[in-house]
Amino acid sequence: MTAPFAADLCGYRPNGNPSTSDSHDPGSIEWGHALFAALGVVPGTTEIPQVGSAMEQRAAAHLTSLRPDLMLAQSRPALEFDQYRHLNVFRQFGKTYRGPAAELDEALDELPSTPEFSSVRDHIHAAIAAAQQDHQLVVQLQDTMPEESLLKIDITVAAPEPIDRLLIGLSSKWTLRTDRAQDCVSQGSKLVNHRRGHMPHYAVLTMEPRPSMLKLIAYGSGAVDCIYHLALPELQQAAMQIESTKKSRAGAPGWPQRLMLERMIAQGRIRSYQQLVDEVLRLPGWS
Repeated sequence: MTAPFAADLCGYRPNGNPSTSDSHDPGSIEWGHALFAALGVVPGTTEIPQVGSAMEQRAAAHLTSLRPDLMLAQSRPALEFDQYRHLNVFRQFGKTYRGPAAELDEALDELPSTPEFSSVRDHIHAAIAAAQQDHQLVVQLQDTMPEESLLKIDITVAAPEPIDRLLIGLSSKWTLRTDRAQDCVSQGSKLVNHRRGHMPHYAVLTMEPRPSMLKLIAYGSGAVDCIYHLALPELQQAAMQIESTKKSRAGAPGWPQRLMLERMIAQGRIRSYQQLVDEVLRLPGWS
């Protein structure tokens, strides 16, 4: 199934290029035109401003309509979820901690200046010295502790409170560039390495049409489970349409770009939006 909102998000820039295209990549423009044609997008349709945010909102709203019993949200920090909450403990401690020496000094000032309290003062001075030593250890720990930065997850599907366990995390990218692809992989690696307990299903949701760009995420990384494409059937149609315009070598099995796409689909590296819907629907129910 194609995402029911996929075609609504498509449009053309003032220069006539599809909104999925990289203006410096003729192949990207070609793929964008072919994909939009397969989706039935009328040429000249105005590009949607901030289409990446619109895509994220539409996807989250659609998935929420399918499973209102789950907690679907946008841009939630991973640290809020059960598997990653431990990473926030020391960070919160560092924000609120202050050494106890100030309180002890105040207590010492409140004692009467009489010989009877000399022993008490000695004890307080010793406590201040010990507390200052502990404080220096805490400061040293704060300075040397690594700060694990986990970006906010674009779309999250979680079990409801009090569990608040992250079940599915989606990185939503209208299109891909090398840096965006690396961001997806890096975030997935952190979710894998820093979790305690249940590993969430982590995937990328995109409208990127170029197989070569999809391959940057789909191949060679266990950090991302798969890529869900908003319009996979139409992308396959686009690949066949472009292939028909290419000159093939005698005896060649087919156009390499189309073959790459079909191979990634056959291996489950790229999946349809329907398969994402199925993944959400098969999650256990909560009342």
